Amino acid sequence: MKDTTNYWPSSSLKYLARFPHVYQTWLGFGHTIPNGDPAEPFAENVGFNTMLLLPSVLFDDDFRLLELPDKKIHFYTLFPIYQEEVELKLKKGVNALYKGFDKYKLSDIIDIQRPNTAIRRKRFGLF
Repeated sequence: MKDTTNYWPSSSLKYLARFPHVYQTWLGFGHTIPNGDPAEPFAENVGFNTMLLLPSVLFDDDFRLLELPDKKIHFYTLFPIYQEEVELKLKKGVNALYKGFDKYKLSDIIDIQRPNTAIRRKRFGLF
């Protein structure tokens, strides 16, 4: 599809489903996968340029882990994030993102107009 305006979440999911097989690796908690090198926004209508794998916010632990006799399968949510959030994660770790995610009540549902949680907002125009 040439128009990525609405298709980018699906194409990202398809790409990441193939990723471990193509690159002989694995994906897990806190991994970030940029959209290209250098990372570019997924579409013209969004500022997100990277996917972050985190446990689901909407579903509880019973959904997040499937235990089989010979292995465990973890289910993650893809969170599209902004470049500043990527930089915060790389500088301070994935847990540094949680404060901003909690503040803005981010969930598994993509909101293309959500604020960038890594950008400090000025209070009273002072700082």
